[in-house]
Amino acid sequence: MRLVHLSDLHFGKHDDAVVESFANEITGQKPDLIVVSGDFTQIGSRKEFQKAREFIKTLPAPVFAVPGNHDVPERNLIKRFINPYGHYKRYIDADLEPFAVYDNVALSGLRTSRRARASLNWSDGTISKSQLQMLEQRFANVPEDTVKVVVAHHPLMHPEEPMARHQRRVKRADLALETFARIGVRLVLSGHFHLAYVRKHGDAPEEVAEDMPTGVRRAAVALILVAQAASSTSTRLRGEPNAYNVIDIDKGEIVIDVREWRDGGWITREKAKEAA
Repeated sequence: MRLVHLSDLHFGKHDDAVVESFANEITGQKPDLIVVSGDFTQIGSRKEFQKAREFIKTLPAPVFAVPGNHDVPERNLIKRFINPYGHYKRYIDADLEPFAVYDNVALSGLRTSRRARASLNWSDGTISKSQLQMLEQRFANVPEDTVKVVVAHHPLMHPEEPMARHQRRVKRADLALETFARIGVRLVLSGHFHLAYVRKHGDAPEEVAEDMPTGVRRAAVALILVAQAASSTSTRLRGEPNAYNVIDIDKGEIVIDVREWRDGGWITREKAKEAA
């Protein structure tokens, strides 16, 4: 199965040239499913969501998505507290935490964005204990050989290299990773940091490539790959170009390529080679 993983589109602060190229680029990858890990919009306005919906209609495969913190209205505080996901449900998906099974791959969404938090930074994310319980119940009903994938907006692991702008991981990230390991989750897809990298959680055998912040990854054994996507179409870049992930899952093996926008075209970035 081939997934295309997009994140942080930020319509309202998007690059028109990247958006115009994207439908053909993604079509060329022949995906079975397109995963979007949140932040379709910049301020969560109706106009931005309409633009995001127009973009989705150009895509060549079904979309599996979760909302991000920017998908909650930023300026309309009344709507933010009374109906924070009204636009998202109308233009993107009525289900904020979707669940789907395709052949031998099961995906479960986790909504990590909140209308408000106890801290001053409402852009940070949270995973609740009840969400983890729900996730465990969902995956309990799939066959044992199913590859289990979690999609969330906020990251569970930081990159190995120092971040130019430090941001927090999602609240209860460690508990979530412990739960994922116990129930056999193999892959976590997220965004928010606008950086592309893959980390491993759990004991890694020798045949798995050493962690690197960019490039190709391969995992043929039961460990968790935490794959971050850079901003796919936003002009709000943080030291990296626009990019997205191409993920192939075949017979329990997971391979992740990073495709990035360079000099008006898309190229595959391969700074880390897969192990033999």
